[in-house]
Amino acid sequence: MKQPDMPLSKPAAAPLDLRGIRQAVEATLHRFLDHKAHGPHGPHLTPLLQVLRHFLEGGGKRVRPLYCCLGWHTVTDAAPSDEVLRAAAGLELFHTFALLHDDVIDASPTRHGRPTAHRMFATQSRTLRALWFGDSAAILLGDLCEAWSAELLGSLGHPAARKPVDLMRSEMTIGQYLDLCAAGGVIGSLDDALTVIHYKTTKYTVERPLQIGAALASASPAVMEACSAYARPLGEAFQLYDDLEDVLPTSAHAASSGNDLREGKHTVVLALAYRHASPAQAAQLDDLVGDAYLDGERLARARALIDATGATEIVRRMVMERRRQALHAVERAPFRPAAKQALIQLTELALPGVSAWEATASGN
Repeated sequence: MKQPDMPLSKPAAAPLDLRGIRQAVEATLHRFLDHKAHGPHGPHLTPLLQVLRHFLEGGGKRVRPLYCCLGWHTVTDAAPSDEVLRAAAGLELFHTFALLHDDVIDASPTRHGRPTAHRMFATQSRTLRALWFGDSAAILLGDLCEAWSAELLGSLGHPAARKPVDLMRSEMTIGQYLDLCAAGGVIGSLDDALTVIHYKTTKYTVERPLQIGAALASASPAVMEACSAYARPLGEAFQLYDDLEDVLPTSAHAASSGNDLREGKHTVVLALAYRHASPAQAAQLDDLVGDAYLDGERLARARALIDATGATEIVRRMVMERRRQALHAVERAPFRPAAKQALIQLTELALPGVSAWEATASGN
């Protein structure tokens, strides 16, 4: 008797080339800047573009452009269209605008090991007001990046993509303002700290870029909501992980981090440390946190205090829980298989080592 044919297994989706996507966005961005350099205002833009190109070459991961392109791939396996690549380039310029202003606000001397834009501009001034010139020029360069970002994002032909763009603009500014309020202020509630993350990281870094790309592919409401379901826990996990790195006694960046503690920034881990601290521990934290001149010894003491309250372990559990939520959201989302694989890959890249935390926790 003839055996029935065995059902053919569905071939696995070909993985997306994340490096190739990043390079395509880079090429689009640099073509746009070249067009500006050769346009009618080119001669006046030369010094600004020199600093901007140096800034863009400083090691950024292009996270927001990648999420924009993956949003496109949640709906289709076709390569990102020119419109998607222009939107992704616009997101990178919008992010650059935010970073340039943020570096001035924080008076940061370096970013990714390179001089910040306002420091570079200051070296170009031959006046006694070099620092003022540097800050002012960096602010103006940030404004220019925002204008160019609006030019790229404003040309999107799909009406559904305009709503997440408009929301992102407002949400980023709210997040920056809340982050400013959280630096050097009175330590507030855990909910206050999570609200900062909601606006500063979740919406602006993950959710809106994903939704912009998905909208350009005519995504259904179910896909748009699934983008949010993934972005919310991942954005929180990413920022919690970053905040934890600043205070861990065993941090790989222990010698160079600690900036949140020096600024007295109201992070989740610090809010939890105060919640669980004894009166004596809280008094010691009051003496250490927010000291702009915190040296290595006192920084180590602050980290040890925070760890002793149990705050670091609580935040580790929060990161693991949100990572699981994000991965579960991807698994059940109505996304194309290749996009699912890429989102899982980006989740692990955003939270290095957390899967090992999970394995250790499971073994206990």
